[in-house]
Amino acid sequence: MPKDLARLLAVFALSTAAPALGGSWSLGSHLSIASIWSDVHNCGTSTVLAWPASTFGYQPALRVAVGDSQHRHELQVDSGLFLIDEAGSTLSLIAAAAGYQHTFAASWRNAPFAAARIGLFHEGGERRASTVRSYGAGVGLRHLVREGHGALRAELHVDHLVSDSEIGRPALTTLGLRLGFDLWL
Repeated sequence: MPKDLARLLAVFALSTAAPALGGSWSLGSHLSIASIWSDVHNCGTSTVLAWPASTFGYQPALRVAVGDSQHRHELQVDSGLFLIDEAGSTLSLIAAAAGYQHTFAASWRNAPFAAARIGLFHEGGERRASTVRSYGAGVGLRHLVREGHGALRAELHVDHLVSDSEIGRPALTTLGLRLGFDLWL
């Protein structure tokens, strides 16, 4: 695991330890449809549909969060992993992001929210490996499921992945729709 990713996860774990005693945990996943473009002129765009969201689309897919009892304020960790080892050649893609989500009118069955996140994206192969920063924000709508056991959510988001000179990838911007669910534990 890259050192920056380990540090990011350690900071998240330490920052959520105290609230976790009285907090409410959740576990969820995303489906994502997104358009990705680079800062290279006339390079075009790519469209990615992934269920769950995928590191191939530079997006995490598994979400763990801790928040207050109504999940008005949530600290989140989103992660994704793709690893292939074939005939001695390996490829690894790891996406991890820590973020904050604020749900407005959290007691409503359908409530709007805003989210912001920072993260790391690691690409590695046999000869080269590199980790770069990412950041993003989104707005969406959360729908509570019966008996308060969780929520369905839809989020319009924009994320930016910084360029990576080590492997020759330009900066990428993603604009997408993320659909997901959270099981409140």
